[in-house]
Amino acid sequence: MRLRNAVIVGVVAGLIFVSLLVYFTSSLSVLEAPDDFSPTNTAWNGMSTFVSVDKPVLLNGLASLPTDGVGFVLMEVGPSVPFTNSEAGVASLFVRSGGTLVVADDFGSGNTLLQGMGLSSRFNGSLLADPLFNFQNSWLVVVPRVEMTNTSGLALNYASTLSVADQGAQVLGYSSDFSYIYPTQPGQTISNAPQGPFPVLAKVPFGTGNVILVSDSSVFINSMIGRSSNSAFLRDLSRGTVLFDTSHLTIGPTSTVRSFELSAYSLLSIPEVKYSLALVGLAAITAYRFGKAAPEKEDELKRIVEEHPEWDETKLRKLKEDIEASE
Repeated sequence: MRLRNAVIVGVVAGLIFVSLLVYFTSSLSVLEAPDDFSPTNTAWNGMSTFVSVDKPVLLNGLASLPTDGVGFVLMEVGPSVPFTNSEAGVASLFVRSGGTLVVADDFGSGNTLLQGMGLSSRFNGSLLADPLFNFQNSWLVVVPRVEMTNTSGLALNYASTLSVADQGAQVLGYSSDFSYIYPTQPGQTISNAPQGPFPVLAKVPFGTGNVILVSDSSVFINSMIGRSSNSAFLRDLSRGTVLFDTSHLTIGPTSTVRSFELSAYSLLSIPEVKYSLALVGLAAITAYRFGKAAPEKEDELKRIVEEHPEWDETKLRKLKEDIEASE
């Protein structure tokens, strides 16, 4: 009896664990990955909305890039891990063959990729501010005009600016005339700070493809993608199969756990797996109930008869059967 109860408790505990796993994963709000630009992060700084809308293919490295880039768009958003020369070489082949590379960065590692590809344009690492064209404060800059099909403007979040120096490069978006570079050096003031407009969006031709430079890594995060026409900007860029590189993001343990949960949830959502687990659980309960419990009770009856030889074994067995029938 004790063993059977233990098995039942174990199965119930397992079912509760699976239910909680489904709840934690499907709600996408109980466990929030705090890592910037993580595709599983549902907080303000994550990319879960971008992933749900754009449905990109997530890459764990650039080695899996297609050799023919026609019809593909590679997204490098907020890279914080420097690019190696080998990775820059792979990206170069991808773009030269007709692919589109989008690098959205401000103070990260985007310049290591541009340098490795032999480009001269750079993210200049200065903080952009605008006292007039903004939302909430001067560092949340609004770009009033963008030269793209569906994008009328952009909302930026602590953005930088671009130094566009490649032959044939085209600036697609400028900050307003009222913008300025926020002073960070001793002796600098707003009154003598460099004044706009500044390039914040550019297209650089490269082989038969293009490199799109965006001087803000936050333009597609959950808290920004719905502002201005950022979502339309994403649609303009996503003309083809979108590839989102996660190998140059700094991913902490919480995001790793979250990814494991999503994989487990996907596996458990397959009907064949779900019903197979249910059958295994039912078979386990049945086996223990009828295969293990009965011998245990028989052993217990023999032990009682051995300890009390004066008792009638037939009567004891009949009493045991009556008790089992009443349960």
